[in-house]
Amino acid sequence: MPYTLFTADIHLHPDDTHPTNQAFYQFLESEVPKAEALYILGDLFEMWVGDDIGIEAYSTVINLFKKLTDNGTPIYLLYGNRDFLMRREFWQASGIQFLKEPTVITLYNQTLLLLHGDALCTDDKAFQRMRKILRNPIIMWLFLRLPKKKRLQIGDSMRRSSQQHTQQKSESIMDVNAQAVEQLMRQHPNCDHLIHGHTHRPAHHPFIVNQQQKHRWVLGDWRPETQVLKLSSTGTFELIEPALI
Repeated sequence: MPYTLFTADIHLHPDDTHPTNQAFYQFLESEVPKAEALYILGDLFEMWVGDDIGIEAYSTVINLFKKLTDNGTPIYLLYGNRDFLMRREFWQASGIQFLKEPTVITLYNQTLLLLHGDALCTDDKAFQRMRKILRNPIIMWLFLRLPKKKRLQIGDSMRRSSQQHTQQKSESIMDVNAQAVEQLMRQHPNCDHLIHGHTHRPAHHPFIVNQQQKHRWVLGDWRPETQVLKLSSTGTFELIEPALI
């Protein structure tokens, strides 16, 4: 039976021996070739500070992606909050197709709304302010023109700072805001299913918008294990461990 896979928040490390990398490589080699397509909804990498650094640092996974895409398996990717600086060289090297956020797709007669999920965490005011600054085109342009060493230093510092702030914040603040979810779904009335990552809390959340049944599917992260979303051609959704696909 044909099916498509969705995942997010892999947070790959430059070290190929890292357990997360090894698990994801196995997934790409064993499970993804059986699927009709793979959608990655952000935070593929723990940190991406420019194609000139990342393509070399993550050459193993980029080569795996290129092998899959060359063999006819489409792979789609939208930005996360850790890796929104991939540019043309990355897309060309990997064969991955870029998706703008949010993206609406129709698959197996299901209309889906895809995004990373961080934009829905509106209760975290400090995070949203920083997100707006970092996504400013001028800031991104300037950052990518800094020396490699400086970009790596800034990226590592921001990664450590993010981890510290996460430990200090309550789980409710870092989760999505229900009103933000409902507002987004009202803007896309034809979409019955919202799929996102970011919160690392895999689950299925049914809810009602304008007296219509909607579904929010949250993807798991890959630290230390994950649940990916499998959508079968029959229209069946299933959060499942990769080994059980």
